[in-house]
Amino acid sequence: MDKEKTEKKQSFSAWDTTVAFLALEILALVSFGLGGVFGIRLFDILGFFIGILTFGYAKANFDKPTIIKNLKWLIPLGVFFVLLGFSAFFFKYYGGENGASGTIASILYLLLETIGLIGFFLLGLGIKAHPQIKKVYILYAMLGGLAFYCVAVGLYNLIRYGFFYAAIYKGLVYYYQGCLYPVSAEAKALLGFEFQETTIRYALLPAFVLSCSGVALFKMNPKSDKKEFFILLGFVCTGLLFILLIPAWEQLIAVILAYVAFGIYFLLRFLGNKNKKAKSILNTIYAVLYFGFVGLVAVIAFLLLTEGRFGLIQGMLNSTLHRVPSTISTAIDAVYDCVYNGAENASLHHFNLTSFLFGMNPTGASEIRIHPTRFFEINILWQNGALAFLLLCFLLCLFVKKERDYLRNSSKEEYPFRLVVVALLFGTFAYMSFFADESPLIHGSQFLPFSHGNIMLLMAFLMGVSYEIESKPKPAVVLEKSVEAKQEVPKNE
Repeated sequence: MDKEKTEKKQSFSAWDTTVAFLALEILALVSFGLGGVFGIRLFDILGFFIGILTFGYAKANFDKPTIIKNLKWLIPLGVFFVLLGFSAFFFKYYGGENGASGTIASILYLLLETIGLIGFFLLGLGIKAHPQIKKVYILYAMLGGLAFYCVAVGLYNLIRYGFFYAAIYKGLVYYYQGCLYPVSAEAKALLGFEFQETTIRYALLPAFVLSCSGVALFKMNPKSDKKEFFILLGFVCTGLLFILLIPAWEQLIAVILAYVAFGIYFLLRFLGNKNKKAKSILNTIYAVLYFGFVGLVAVIAFLLLTEGRFGLIQGMLNSTLHRVPSTISTAIDAVYDCVYNGAENASLHHFNLTSFLFGMNPTGASEIRIHPTRFFEINILWQNGALAFLLLCFLLCLFVKKERDYLRNSSKEEYPFRLVVVALLFGTFAYMSFFADESPLIHGSQFLPFSHGNIMLLMAFLMGVSYEIESKPKPAVVLEKSVEAKQEVPKNE
């Protein structure tokens, strides 16, 4: 009988170890971006199944009503993931209108994207509850994959261009197939299993995200947490060196601003912990800023969704349109086209509800028209529709509050881990809000949507890690009564 119990315990431990290895391995490979855009679809499948397995560990810690109650809040996130995968734009882009074979292929491809996002969210939700996975290993897998990408691509950039080439060769150009290209405007990036020339904005996304994780260093003790401190410092330096050796001043300034933002948060939290009155005042400031942020997002969403009808933004910019950066005017044009169906023929301009809600599918166009901007929120409005855009605004407001509570409810030992998670999540969001580039190839025209890439899977994973299942603790009164009852039992003398 004891032998059977021992064998059962060993097999259970071996199963846990296998699941832990697969979860960390998939996380590292996706962070590295192995296989490129189409290779990521394989990890969509693996991530979905491993996510279901690891979610079982989180589920085991709570009763069924608690799980159902918390998952209700995640319905908007699930709908958002579905809309990121399935849209009229992507259905047509991947050949959904090219006969039965094209329709089936398009549906399968978009289905993989959807289940991948759901799977990685479940993976993040369950991996932190795995009995054999230390939380620091999660960071090592994710940051290690990003760092390995930065090392590989950074070394290849040095071999091809040399040190500080963007500054040294500024103004210099070269010719490729009869076209002129500035040297300082490009960088090498790993797409699939091949290095290709892309824009600097696209190539430096992993480096920027990696650099943002350094905010946790200010909350770590180099003496007591010596190993973790210097490993994280090495990861951060890897990302910063990649940026500095180009050098990319826009990205470097963005990193500095990210640290300033977290510095302000640390200062406010420090002042709030000093006394109750200061804490009450800061909570009021937090509430005002949060609801002000929610209102700002609502106003921006309203202006964008009604721009094609009323032209409020365009009207405000008409007097100073020559001063408006081209990136902003391009985004405004995209919003107009979203409302007016994106048709190239002016006679076909009209409001199409299906196209507006579920992504652009222009009337009278033989091919789908790509309209990339530097703001991924506008790209989602164009590619996935107004419903996905509104859900994005809602989830942004929801997770701002969730991440704040995630940090506030942390213990001192776990705080650096949680800070890295929040820094990675909001660092990615901030970068893609200003430096999105979905047509990054210098010598090509391949479309690489952010919503279908490996970094989006990492964002889904980070949202799962930072989402805490709220449950009411068992009342301590029952325990006290039972203790008192035990004390009242007379001893047999």
